[in-house]
Amino acid sequence: MDFAKVLNDLRREKADKLARAERLLAEDKVEEAAALDGELDALCQKIAATENLMRRSQEEAEPLPGGGPQDQGQKARPFHSLGEQLQAVVNAAKTHVVDKRLLQVNNAVQGASEGTKADGGYAIQEDFAGSILETAVTTGDILSRVDSYTVGANSNAARWLMVDETDVSASVFGGVQMYWASEGATVAASRPKFKELKLDLEKMMGFAYATDELLQDAAFMTGFFGTAFTVATNRLLEDGVIAGDGQGKMTGILKSGALIAVDAESGQGAGTLNAQNILKMWSRALVSGRKNMVWLMHPDLEDQLPQLMLGDKLIWMPEGGISGAQYQTILGRPVLFNDNCQAIGTKGDVLLADLKQYMLLKKGTAKQDWSMHVEFLTDQMCFRVVLRCNGMPKATAPVKLKNSERTRSPFVTLAARSASGSGAQQGGSGTQQAAG
Repeated sequence: MDFAKVLNDLRREKADKLARAERLLAEDKVEEAAALDGELDALCQKIAATENLMRRSQEEAEPLPGGGPQDQGQKARPFHSLGEQLQAVVNAAKTHVVDKRLLQVNNAVQGASEGTKADGGYAIQEDFAGSILETAVTTGDILSRVDSYTVGANSNAARWLMVDETDVSASVFGGVQMYWASEGATVAASRPKFKELKLDLEKMMGFAYATDELLQDAAFMTGFFGTAFTVATNRLLEDGVIAGDGQGKMTGILKSGALIAVDAESGQGAGTLNAQNILKMWSRALVSGRKNMVWLMHPDLEDQLPQLMLGDKLIWMPEGGISGAQYQTILGRPVLFNDNCQAIGTKGDVLLADLKQYMLLKKGTAKQDWSMHVEFLTDQMCFRVVLRCNGMPKATAPVKLKNSERTRSPFVTLAARSASGSGAQQGGSGTQQAAG
């Protein structure tokens, strides 16, 4: 069972219900909003139960004396915590007496060997290493919403077919059509159009140093380094999703050929955001994907959101309140603040995106090693993490609808704003701009 997918679906359903409750409260429909409390409680219980099951599924059973589950193909867990293994590494470096459990882990990762690698490192136990990438992907506000896949141990790339569809004014899926036909009449044949896409895995690496004194505290080290690298991984992956240039790294939404950049209003102030910007961005979003859409926004824009008014109506709602909403919303869709968005006033400081149209590819677990010799003279240990992953937008071009001159896309941004209004064209009607 794919617990991560189930958990993500439940969280999205909860976010949608919270947004609905906010809209009802804004319309003074308090009783209808209150009626959603029961559904939200049930969802919270399902989320908690799923998280518990996912945690249990990742735990390894203790081997029974004289055999049992261990003999039936289950992996051994030599160490019970990351801190416990790190202390064994420190002791090996200081006393030259190697805990045989370290060799168990190394043998499993590198093949049978009674020694360590040339740099004096030890592989981190797989179940500790695996939590870094998985936790970053399943708990991040952005990463938990993208379409995520895991390739097999022997794969370094993924190929897949996608419908090549940029015009649905007369056909769907790149060419499939239906006709009204009189009795006995024939109609023209139609067929879909596909394109092949390939995504090669790229490498992410991280290093951290820890003093001998710090490593003596097993309980502290168990949580600290796992959390630190999870957060660092999350930030780098989010930067890739939003702004990656595709050169040895992920291709971001801002580099997608499908990106539409809506023009600023004539004379709009530098670095400002107004309700007309929001409405015009919304009008260029694909209607079919709006239920998945989120606003990605640089935090510097937050203080302007309470001023987004249409007449005397706010199109923005704060988080919290009676509905207990997790996120601020604009037009009922969540606002995710992220400093990987571009600087305020430039193209890309605010995005409207259907993140299900972004593909994230990852390979197994993170590879982690501790080296006892890299910083020997300063009495430090080096912690290294290597991740294999990549990502790219699925959509490669905006889509043309029937009876409309506007193109629409799962990815929409706002053009740069300057005090003179020089970034505005055609009264802010919006133009397609493929970033990159």
